[in-house]
This record gives sequence, C-alpha cells and structure tokens, in this order.
Amino acid sequence: MDNIENLINIKGSETLIKIAVPILDLLNPIKYSPNKKYDNKYFFTCILDFLNTHVSWNKYKGVQNYPISGKYLNQIHNKYIACGAYDEINKQMLNKYLKKGKETKLKHQIIDSTFIANKQGSVKNNNNLLSKKSKQKNKKIRRANKLLPKNKRIKEETFIDFNRYNGRKKYLKISSITDSMGTPLSIDLVSSKQSDNVTVKKTIKQIPVELNTLKNSKINRYKQSLLADSGYDSLKNTSYLTSLGYTPRIAWNRRGTKNPKIIKRNKATEQQKKIYKKRVIIESFFSWMKNYPVINQNYQKTLKSYLGLVLLAASLIISKRV
Repeated sequence: MDNIENLINIKGSETLIKIAVPILDLLNPIKYSPNKKYDNKYFFTCILDFLNTHVSWNKYKGVQNYPISGKYLNQIHNKYIACGAYDEINKQMLNKYLKKGKETKLKHQIIDSTFIANKQGSVKNNNNLLSKKSKQKNKKIRRANKLLPKNKRIKEETFIDFNRYNGRKKYLKISSITDSMGTPLSIDLVSSKQSDNVTVKKTIKQIPVELNTLKNSKINRYKQSLLADSGYDSLKNTSYLTSLGYTPRIAWNRRGTKNPKIIKRNKATEQQKKIYKKRVIIESFFSWMKNYPVINQNYQKTLKSYLGLVLLAASLIISKRV
C-alpha cells in the first residue's frame, strides 16, 4: 500500500473505521501531546492491515510510508481488548446491519463450529476456560498421577489440545451463529475436545444484540428457526431453544436408536429439507473468516488476543453488508 488513504478505501473498511474510531476515542482516549504521531484511527487501520498479513506482530512494520513497530501495535491491540473495544464495535456494526430487513435476515439462523490449528500460540494459561466436567476430570487425573510412576502418568486435558479427528496437531474451535445471509451474530471460542452438543447455550449468550426471538415466536410471519447438524441433536437443546422462542431445525441423530417406528417419526418432510439446505451458508462464513491468514491459524500468545482479531474480522465482514 502506498499510503494509509489507500488502506481506508478497502471495501467495507471505510464504514467500519467511521464507527470504530469514536468508540476507540471514548474507551481508549490518547492523551494530547505536541509530539503526538499517531491517533486511534491510525492504530485501528494498521490492525486492519495486520489481518491480511502472513507475519507475526514482531515482524510487522506497518503500511508503506507510515511505519509502525509491530510490538507497539500489539500493545495497543491488547489495550483495545482490555477496554472491550472490539466487543462494542461488533455490537454497533450488528445494530447498523439489522436496521433494515431485520425479520427476514433473522428468519433462519445457523449454528456450527470449525477447527483452528494452533501454531506457536499459547497452550498454557487457558485451562480456566475449560468446562466444569473437564476440570473435575483433571482433578481425578492429578490424584491418580500421585500414585502412578512418571512413565505411566496420564496427561491432563487442556483447552487447546489434540483431537481424534485431526491427528497430531493441536486445535481449538470457533463456535458461531449466522443469519440467513451468512452474517455473524455470535462468536465464541470452544475447547477442541468439547462436543458441539454442549456449546449451544454459551454461543447464544454471546449474541450482543436483542433479536426479539420470543416476541416474534407468536407471529408466524416472523418466527425464527435455528438450523444445526446432527451433532447438536439432544432433548436439552430442543427444549432450551423452544424456551427462547426458536423453532429448532436440527438434523436427527440416528445413533440414538434402531427402532424403525422412531426413525419413521423423525423423518424430515420435504419443506423441512428445503429449509435445512440453508445450513450450508455458515460454511461460507467460515471460509470468509479463514481468508484472513491471522485467523486461519492461531499465532497469538493469549486467547483473548486471538478472539479480539476474530471479532475484528467478523466486524469487517458485517461492514461489507451495511
């Protein structure tokens, strides 16, 4: 890039910068100084540029003719995370996106997760994010290891860990909900070993805006349905979704029974099959996210830093549709 103006003119980034800069000035004000070189607009634009690079923070040198130290930019990025700037930017972008045609956009929502390979990212200090069950398992493993010799000790479960589907690499998961256009409504980081079945509540709670799901459930025209694959099929999930006002459209998991009567009863109708075809839209969203090299693989030392970049990439996708 020749200068920072060219970077601002990237499709979608102009509207994102207009919304983001006043929020950053409020949450992370920069003190006035006669020798002040940079402002929040400059920092934010450079972080947007960093999303499209293949380098680490240490090797990042900024935009041509506007150099900046990658280490210093990383400090600013961490400050934005600490003050909750990325969450607020994402919320404001969603509110602007949902101003027009909210009911039609939210009629069919999709939930799914995708694996992210962990490359040089932090594996330690993330165990506080584990579920209660896995923490209890780790306690039992620790007690058992005291009695076992060193060569026979069992490894404790960690947040970023090996997965039976992915061989020798360590992974984490991004769990997300999108609307019928593939626009992200909710984003959350999940342990690689955690089943999708258990992540529904947590992912729905991460939606930053009010969707009026319960209110619209009484109007047939605006009823909101949630589409999911068979990995999410459980009585708990269906009852939880109906209590929120959703119409669950979850593919039935045949592993539960071999009874032909139950199989026949759970067979989807032609109309249900037609609606369920829209579930593929979320796969398009994951491919858009993984176009950003920084998101495709985790190089960040902390998961907070990685989640901040994921929210920023999601905000950029939303801004292209505003």
